[in-house]
Amino acid sequence: MPTYADVVASVLAEARIEYIFGVPGSLSSVELIEAAAKRGVRYILCSNESSAAVMAGTYGIFRRRPGVCSTGVGPGAAAAVLGATHNWLERAPCLILTDRYSDAQFRRLERQRVDQDLLYRPITKGTFKVGADSAAVTMRRALALAMEGRPGPVHVDLPYDVMLAQAPEGALAPAPDGERHIARAGADHPGLQAAAREIARAQRPALIAGLQVNRSGEAAERALFALAERLGAPIFASPAAKGTIPEQHPLAAGTFRGRPGEQALLDKADLLILAGYDPVEIFAPGGWDYPQPVVMLDEVPHLAGLIRPRVEVVAHLADSLEVLSRAAAPCRGWDTEEVESYRRMCRTPLHPRGSGLMPGAVIRIAREQLPDRGILTTDAGNHKVLAGDIWEARRPQGYLSSNGLGSMAVGLPAALAAKLAEPASPVLCMTGDGGFLMRLGDLETAARENIPVVVLVFNDGWLSTIKLKQDERRFARRGTSLGACDFVAVSKGLGCEAARVESERDLKDALALALASGRPWVIDAAVNPDGYA
Repeated sequence: MPTYADVVASVLAEARIEYIFGVPGSLSSVELIEAAAKRGVRYILCSNESSAAVMAGTYGIFRRRPGVCSTGVGPGAAAAVLGATHNWLERAPCLILTDRYSDAQFRRLERQRVDQDLLYRPITKGTFKVGADSAAVTMRRALALAMEGRPGPVHVDLPYDVMLAQAPEGALAPAPDGERHIARAGADHPGLQAAAREIARAQRPALIAGLQVNRSGEAAERALFALAERLGAPIFASPAAKGTIPEQHPLAAGTFRGRPGEQALLDKADLLILAGYDPVEIFAPGGWDYPQPVVMLDEVPHLAGLIRPRVEVVAHLADSLEVLSRAAAPCRGWDTEEVESYRRMCRTPLHPRGSGLMPGAVIRIAREQLPDRGILTTDAGNHKVLAGDIWEARRPQGYLSSNGLGSMAVGLPAALAAKLAEPASPVLCMTGDGGFLMRLGDLETAARENIPVVVLVFNDGWLSTIKLKQDERRFARRGTSLGACDFVAVSKGLGCEAARVESERDLKDALALALASGRPWVIDAAVNPDGYA
């Protein structure tokens, strides 16, 4: 007789879930692992619950269906919060499945009792508890909610007594097979007609791509490309949308985050067209400092009030972009040299002056070595800011970092999930030494599961972002210095290949060897700590 754990696992298999990332905690986990294995859903033991959540969300971004994270009760659920919050602000679809006491135990026991519903409510799209009367319905609802509108995490509690209980015949009712028709936007859409008129009046429109373009799918990515080429206008991308227009394209103006040089180019625009741009992507806290009129195209309404669009179209994003790409006329106001001059300025840090191995040179060499189809993940820190500005993303979803939350300790688990989602694509993770120390356990996961990612550690012995802030305020450097670490020995001890490099030549050779090896690798790059100033 099947249990309700079988019902939960069957719904996951029905949704084409391939992996559960997690750290098992108690009876619900044990039942779920067994039930999932019987249905071809593989459980991947992670080094910690936060990494498991990041891996689930990253996998969801790539596969455009929810990833799944599983934790134990209480401490396991609490440990996954950072990863779940990253997924919440990165709009990464996933389920966070947490073990739970039975209702009777929860009322009676104090040890490990955490109100997991309350814990996850502010950082998920919804929180549910599987019940014996609605297990399949609840799981299907959670999966659908994770993808609806802005994608994101959904929390589901799995009580012990329910998961272990025998499920009656018919508990796994078949999924609804009725047709669902969602309204699509055509050329007669009044909002798109208004947007087309606004674009026709502009001499120098500029496009800004946001994360929802990628989350919407390949049709939206292709339609955005078509609109940019039709207009002949420069197109910026938020960090989460880098590569939506391959950045070697002459119209690609790079990353949109409010730098002075970027502002100088945008000041010349007389209209901003925002495609799938999420307010969580506004880099300057609480501010939108662009006076130009805005045409905003998205799949959810803009309710934050930070941007005041002249025309806002809430509709299927691929449809909106396709209609406008056919209706819009090429703009006449841009000089191609203006965009190219800006692009040359952005590339300046790739050839830095200074002694030793400079961070900008590390990024240049990594870009030279990573194939165009490759994926880069970056952890938080000065190296991420620099990479976000100067890394040339050559494919959609070829660049991932923690943007909405801006958290350390995200780059490495994101890289592992990206490699599982796209086994044929080389994956490189850039991390600072501080973030790397937080996630050393993920190397064991990479070695055990044979996930051949390459981890490039910017090792300067400091928490450089904070050190620079201390220097700017003429404070003593307290709490920002790290001790000497033998990352090569530690990495090899955890089952990975590793090498230390101190020159550009050594880095180039090590990257070529690592990317060709088919093994997880760590490259400990001794970078100049003053190279970010």
